[in-house]
Amino acid sequence: MESADIPSVKGLLVLDGEGKRIVARYYSSHFASSADELAFEKKLFDKTARTNAKTEAEIIILDGLITVYKNSADVWLYVVGSQSENELILVTALCTFAEALQNSLRMPPDKRLLLDNFDTLLLAIDELIDGGTFLELDASAIVNRITMKGADASIPGEVPGGAAGYGDQTFNSMFASAREQVARALLK
Repeated sequence: MESADIPSVKGLLVLDGEGKRIVARYYSSHFASSADELAFEKKLFDKTARTNAKTEAEIIILDGLITVYKNSADVWLYVVGSQSENELILVTALCTFAEALQNSLRMPPDKRLLLDNFDTLLLAIDELIDGGTFLELDASAIVNRITMKGADASIPGEVPGGAAGYGDQTFNSMFASAREQVARALLK
């Protein structure tokens, strides 16, 4: 069901400095079980841990999959795609993900920071990729969406997960208008 026209990803992984999973999202049935996923992650970390991928993303082909990766402090970020996938798109997705995390957390991500802000990590992944398809490759747009979702719960009259409904907007604007009229009448 792969299409050569639509760039896609098989997985996105975030591993700590010991190769342990912080979060992993797989978007295909390439791995039969979670044990296969963990074995792939261990093998991938063993191959990439000694490289210097701090400033630029690196590329490796492992088990018939192209993986681009980058290191930040004690965290390794990986984007996994098929061999037919364009490496530049995978690198762009990885760099977008890393930049969105850094900008939303206001510092380079490390294990403690990601665990303390796990919701931000998951939102960044969800805004970047949906079902293996790239949704957004602009880090600032991802950061804007992450901060909007974090603010949703604190805005009264908002429908969860989205903008206020039309009825709520009308009611809120009528209430604000009435409040202004009462305030003007009291000040006269």
